[in-house]
Amino acid sequence: MANYSFTLRNQYKPGTESIQKEIRETTDAKKRNRKFESILSDKQVPIRLTIGFDRSHRFHCKTGMKILPKHWDFEKRQMKWQAAGSQNFNKRLNDLKENVQNYYDELMLLDEKPSYEQLRELIQEYVTTNTKPRFSEKEKSFFEVYDEFLERKSKELSHKTIQKFNSSKKMLETFIGKYYKYFNFDNIDINFIDKYKSYLLYEAYNQKTKSKGYRDDTAAKYVENLKNFLRWSYERGFHSNDIFQHSQFRAKRNYNLDIVTMTIHELKKFYEYDLRETPSLERARDLFCFQAFTGQRWGDIENFDRKDLHTDTWIFEALKTRKETIIPLVGYSAPAMDILKKYNYELPAISNQKTNDYLKLAAAKAKLNRDVEINRSQGNKKLNITKQLHEVISTHMARRTAVSILLNVYRVPVNQVMEITGHTDYKTLKRYIDKDRESLRTNLEKTRSVTDIMKVVKPESKTA
Repeated sequence: MANYSFTLRNQYKPGTESIQKEIRETTDAKKRNRKFESILSDKQVPIRLTIGFDRSHRFHCKTGMKILPKHWDFEKRQMKWQAAGSQNFNKRLNDLKENVQNYYDELMLLDEKPSYEQLRELIQEYVTTNTKPRFSEKEKSFFEVYDEFLERKSKELSHKTIQKFNSSKKMLETFIGKYYKYFNFDNIDINFIDKYKSYLLYEAYNQKTKSKGYRDDTAAKYVENLKNFLRWSYERGFHSNDIFQHSQFRAKRNYNLDIVTMTIHELKKFYEYDLRETPSLERARDLFCFQAFTGQRWGDIENFDRKDLHTDTWIFEALKTRKETIIPLVGYSAPAMDILKKYNYELPAISNQKTNDYLKLAAAKAKLNRDVEINRSQGNKKLNITKQLHEVISTHMARRTAVSILLNVYRVPVNQVMEITGHTDYKTLKRYIDKDRESLRTNLEKTRSVTDIMKVVKPESKTA
């Protein structure tokens, strides 16, 4: 059973909190009333319709009506009868309350009743628009469907991927809470995606940089995650909005971003640097090097199981792709076997974040001080960042280093590198291939011309 009442918002003058406390403690009715009237705001304030079910389930609706607090009857919760126009004013309030009560009763007659969250959204929208919103008994709110999406996908995807979708949900909650009073799948159109992209680039708080806005590549990932969710929910009949198929909804990924990797000499220096006096840094460094020698994702390194090791070959199912991955621990990858033996085939258990923190300290000790330049875009801004290698090292750099060394130093064929790393898109791997023009010239000089190959050389005639 719902209770309905009208209340005022901001009815007191600012800075009167101490007097409000005194009023609550005063037992003399006349004295209390005098003090109460003295702190009432002298400006018109909004009237809210407050609907409550119990102490923990109560919400307010904006009525669009305003009044001077001195004209408000706080006991009867309506305009004082002495005030001019009170009859018509109070009739509008009563009609509104009666209409809301009737709408609530209609919703309660449904076989499958709306949840409290749905009920709040429906009534708030009704009070604001004076139009009864459409409600399907089987229809779930946008975020209820998102929660179901996360629950189902948690059984299919890796924990890290689910974390990314959770981050996307939190970002959407903040964005939608700021710009939309009422929201469902029908609100998503081209204007929505334009506004969301702009929010990501210029307004969203970036925890990593402690500033507003994300770079283009990060914003594109948030848009891509939203698109994946919309497609999933559309295919399962949760909504009929196919806007995610529109070209403007496409997440534009930049495949020409600068990628920071170690050179093979820097990797050797880091691997051989003596860190025995700081075991925590040594363990983090060893995890990084194991990842660099095998080219695998962090989640697969965390899940390493000795049972997956067959003599000198690591065979396992990759968490992200669910495909069998085969890594012979020979040649360039041979030091990975030494690391496994060092830890008796049980790699150290450290969180990804902690490992990244330790890696920066370990790399600084090893004096990995090469300046690296990172060029990024953030909307219409071009960002040029110069830092030392030890400042930007992370577990993801290990995997990138493996790809770079295999492709550029050992000239392992691209298709075989893709087998090792699990990449399925050539565009992604293409970014790692060196664009050294001098190296290209040197490699071409080692080849032979077609005319040289086809030239017929006559043997010299023998003389008696």
